[in-house]
Amino acid sequence: MVNHRAYGKITADLDIRSRSGTARYLDDIRTGKSTPLMTVTSGYHFHRIAAESEEALDRIEAALAARGYLAELMPYEDDFQ
Repeated sequence: MVNHRAYGKITADLDIRSRSGTARYLDDIRTGKSTPLMTVTSGYHFHRIAAESEEALDRIEAALAARGYLAELMPYEDDFQ
């Protein structure tokens, strides 16, 4: 999701549900079939993550934090929580 100041929220579903889906997505980026969203957002955008349990979400959050992928919300983004 991108929060564009003129257009508002722009969203698209990646629909990645497994490691093989992740591998397919990364291969599409690597082979040039697609380009990362960060190329048009100066690197700042959101991904909403869903999981079957709170524990799974906690593990995902910890892994993302360890890689430096989590950012604090900007004041104008309070409604994204």
